[in-house]
Amino acid sequence: MAEDAILLLDEPGLYLHAKSQSDLLTHFRDDFGNQILYSTHSPFMVPTGQLDSIRTVNIDEKTGTTVTNDPSGDSRTLFPIQAALGYSLAQSLFVGPNNLVVEGITDYWMLSSISEYLADQGKTGLSPEVTMTPAGGAQKVSYMVALLSSEELNVVVLLDEEKDSKTTRDDLIKSKLINERNIVFVTEAFNGNPPGEADIEDLLDPKFYEGLVRESYAKELKGKKLALNDNIPRIAKRVELALADIGIEFHKTRPTRLLLTKMSRDADAVVTEETANKFEKLFECINARFHQIKERGGNSLTPKID
Repeated sequence: MAEDAILLLDEPGLYLHAKSQSDLLTHFRDDFGNQILYSTHSPFMVPTGQLDSIRTVNIDEKTGTTVTNDPSGDSRTLFPIQAALGYSLAQSLFVGPNNLVVEGITDYWMLSSISEYLADQGKTGLSPEVTMTPAGGAQKVSYMVALLSSEELNVVVLLDEEKDSKTTRDDLIKSKLINERNIVFVTEAFNGNPPGEADIEDLLDPKFYEGLVRESYAKELKGKKLALNDNIPRIAKRVELALADIGIEFHKTRPTRLLLTKMSRDADAVVTEETANKFEKLFECINARFHQIKERGGNSLTPKID
């Protein structure tokens, strides 16, 4: 490259996919001594580690074209920066070398809070080397696993024991996104004869969880009778159907937020001995799967051959 030349590029990442755009930024930073100016509408071409180098361009009928280092402009102008920062934040919060993919945010809240409590009590919690990543539902687990596996990260998936989750398990294995032994079901937390179906909520005492629901929905339940059908195997499903019968929509976030509040005030009342044993067994199982991945030399679908 010509010494002291300034490079002016128009949408250099236009025909590249997201990963290649990131690689292009690294190429600019590491392999050029020149000053490089480029235009982009892609969040993957925004250098989030060098925000002071970003300039927004605004066009207005009265003031004409303005270029500024202030994050100003309409939503379309600022969208690439907002998206880039959001992606960067998500990566820093939820992605690490060892990733446990869980179905939803309430699973994340419950598992993280009880894991921390158990560790403080000298019991088995989730390994500090593991990062939990909520997928946003069983149907989205495959997409999250694909994203993490493409970065050659270690991945274990925790699924509820129910129809949709079993379909997710089958899809993951069929598409060869993950090894079957890296999939853990909630029922592995139970000793003896595990239930045919179970969610994370079923690791708690069912009467305690019902109490969380009644307290968090006290306003809506005033003057109404909440009758749970004990023949339905999963407590969250029992609650959902019972609330639906009296015209109330169920959101797991409400009782789970209340659980977190009670954990901060009197965790011993939440995590009974039986509950602690179930969560410990689940964490031991998950930690063991990550240990096995490490022994195999990575998250490969085939065993490592020396």
